[in-house]
Amino acid sequence: MKTLKYISIALGLVLATGCIKETFPQGSTQTSAQVAKSASALKAMVNAIPSSMTTTGFLGYYSNYGQHSDFGYPSLAFRTENMLEDLAFGGTETGYNWAGGYAQNTAMSSEYTSCSYFWDAYYTYIKSCTDIISIIDPETANSEDLNYLGIAHAYRAMFYLDLARLYEPKENAYTDVSSVLGLTVPLVTEETTEESATNNPRLPREEMYAFILSELEKAETYLDPAANGYTKPSLGAVYGLYARAYLEMGASGDAGAYALAAEYADKAITTSGRTPLTQPQWEDPTTGFNSGAANNSWIWGLTTSSENLGNILCFTAHMSSEGSWGYAPFTKFSMNKATYEKISDKDFRKHSWLDPAYVENPAGKQPYDYKFAGTAEDKERYLSGAVPYQSIKFRPAQGECVDYTTGNTTDFPLMRVEEMYFIKAEALAGDNQIAAAQVTLNDFMKHRITDGSYNCSSFNDFESFTDELLLQKRIEFWGEGILIYDYKRLAEGITRGYEGTNHASVFCYNSEGRSPQWNIVITRAEFQANKGITESTNNPDPSGKLTLWSGN
Repeated sequence: MKTLKYISIALGLVLATGCIKETFPQGSTQTSAQVAKSASALKAMVNAIPSSMTTTGFLGYYSNYGQHSDFGYPSLAFRTENMLEDLAFGGTETGYNWAGGYAQNTAMSSEYTSCSYFWDAYYTYIKSCTDIISIIDPETANSEDLNYLGIAHAYRAMFYLDLARLYEPKENAYTDVSSVLGLTVPLVTEETTEESATNNPRLPREEMYAFILSELEKAETYLDPAANGYTKPSLGAVYGLYARAYLEMGASGDAGAYALAAEYADKAITTSGRTPLTQPQWEDPTTGFNSGAANNSWIWGLTTSSENLGNILCFTAHMSSEGSWGYAPFTKFSMNKATYEKISDKDFRKHSWLDPAYVENPAGKQPYDYKFAGTAEDKERYLSGAVPYQSIKFRPAQGECVDYTTGNTTDFPLMRVEEMYFIKAEALAGDNQIAAAQVTLNDFMKHRITDGSYNCSSFNDFESFTDELLLQKRIEFWGEGILIYDYKRLAEGITRGYEGTNHASVFCYNSEGRSPQWNIVITRAEFQANKGITESTNNPDPSGKLTLWSGN
């Protein structure tokens, strides 16, 4: 009989590497059979998964190292956004951007926490899922417990899909990945023993995706279609994960995968019943991108509790500069100028970033009357220090700009229905159905340029179409943490250094094609504990491989 020690929020389970070593708090012990019979215990374990994903300091990086980066899954999104080109630092003191190393491609080797955080976070979340899976017998479980089992499988599928896409090396012009092509990460499940965990090599891509699909099949089987809402994985979310996985498989040449990606994207749209954000929902100064309950777009999201929530260790404190606390008032994260200038004036998404003319003269005649959170005094304070192209996309909760205990309690999107339209369009293009892909993108863009004037018919081959598709996706999902997978899959480069750039000079790195740090390096702690991982089977260190733009 297996033995499980747990606490209500964190389960008392900390997994720092891919091996199954655990550290337990002092306290009582319950057997897996006892936990399985307790509805309240199982519910607590299931709720602990999303709770741990937004719990301040959950991984111990804050308490052990004083790192303000330790705010869970949203911090992973923040890290990857800094590796791309559209998150521009608009402040004057670059030291306020603790994620600047990701933009500069420094300290990205196995010895640094910039890489280990990804590893520690994902395998900790996976351990929580695995504990639930290990104690629920689907043959004897009631309907409620089966739904819990489906939730655990869905989360685990998402985590492994993220890991596979982050760690599988893709060819680039800066590092030699020939010896590790096709490798993902070690697989740790309820079947993994302490002995096998100490010799657990990276799983080949084909085997990892087969496992992910098997997880999704189980989630699809066990989930209650009428349960969970947007705060837990629903059947629509499972279909969305299928779509993500098949899109990656299609790009890797798996026969029939593109067609399945398009099929499951459609199923996610239909089954979820979700619809794209409207302009009022997108621009709402109290609920814009901070509340999954305030719109019909979010298929899946995270909620943030006010318990133990400080003023700096959360996504809102880093990305919502309308608030008067945290890092955001200093970092002033903005849209990349070059991308902003490509956004149609008819596209209401453009209102997420401040037009230079408005910043220079807020009282003058403007093309758009921006909607700001808070009071008139809050608006005046915000604008007094604002910079061109500064973001107002992520609003503080309830539009609260002064009290961080309220303003920081925001939701974070894991999956919006809009993503499914983009997946369908790319999958159709990859399947040599360019005309159908164009129709899909044109139809979607009617939700963003509402007079119907958008037309992508001139982009009539895969490369030009996906370039246009990615541009619209960059505008749509700025700051949400899903774009790194698109850049990596489509072999796109980054351009921060150019004439007239609004990126701080210290972050003006460009890449020809894929940037090397998108192949995340496995932490040294793992291959010290796991002889199945060695220096030779790790991804190469990308640190310093990019050259700072000189202005020429």
